[in-house]
Amino acid sequence: MKNSVYYIINPAGQGGGGGIRAWNELKALWPEQIDPKNTIFTERPGHAQEIAAQCEGYETLVAVGGDGTVGEILSGIMERDKTRPRLAIIPGGTGNDVARNAGICSVRDGVFALQNGRSRSFDLIRVDCMFDGKPIQKHAFLFVAVGFSSNPMTKRWMKRLFGPKLSYYLGTFLQSIIYQAPHMTLRTESREFSKRTWMIIVGNADRAAGGSMCLSPGARTDDGELNVTVIPFQSKLKMVTGLLPKIASGAHIYEAGISYYQEKKIYVDSNPVAILDLDGDILGETPATFTVCPQAVQIMTPEW
Repeated sequence: MKNSVYYIINPAGQGGGGGIRAWNELKALWPEQIDPKNTIFTERPGHAQEIAAQCEGYETLVAVGGDGTVGEILSGIMERDKTRPRLAIIPGGTGNDVARNAGICSVRDGVFALQNGRSRSFDLIRVDCMFDGKPIQKHAFLFVAVGFSSNPMTKRWMKRLFGPKLSYYLGTFLQSIIYQAPHMTLRTESREFSKRTWMIIVGNADRAAGGSMCLSPGARTDDGELNVTVIPFQSKLKMVTGLLPKIASGAHIYEAGISYYQEKKIYVDSNPVAILDLDGDILGETPATFTVCPQAVQIMTPEW
């Protein structure tokens, strides 16, 4: 099996060398010598996606890093027209939410999954959007938020100092001061609206931010559906003090005016242009189409 495994390591994982620490722990736990020819360290944003899309001859790609690294590798795997390799995860980030959905809560869990050789099928969200004036395609595992996002104001040092949950609240407060809700248009096979909207969340998993935020309550990563949350325009005071704090528990979907339903394909446009937050990273803007990709990827799990 060792010749069919390729390791992609993000040395900057967690913004403070988390990827390197995870890599060193993996090597300490791994019973065999890892061939340097089967390893590569990423050098820039987007590099992991390029590697995953182009490297041939491997049955399994191992992501050593956080959710950003995992997301890039997933997008790279989805670029392949032929047989797609499995993904194994050695978590080295802050939240490690994709790993958690595969039952991996530690480097030891990831090593066991790699040794175990079992995998599960997971859905993905295909995102067709704009970036720097050009159309691009990405894939998200957890969610895509259109419009408001705490991400621009949530810094890596906050996560290290305060943890994912408190960092989310601080970033949310700071971003809400300057945010102006755009006019959004949403279309699906069965619905359509056009109005001023605070944000739209397209969810594949129910939790994010290290499991501390229940963005899409009840969403499952293997049901072939996307859970859509529409939060219409409301005053900033009401949003910050009333609705956004309830996202931690998932109670926001029960608030008056909030729509929550399942779809397989969603189109969103906005005026002015709205940013897209894919699994915690700003990676595009409207107009955008979100499509569920059922059972799209195989992720190795530590399950017996």
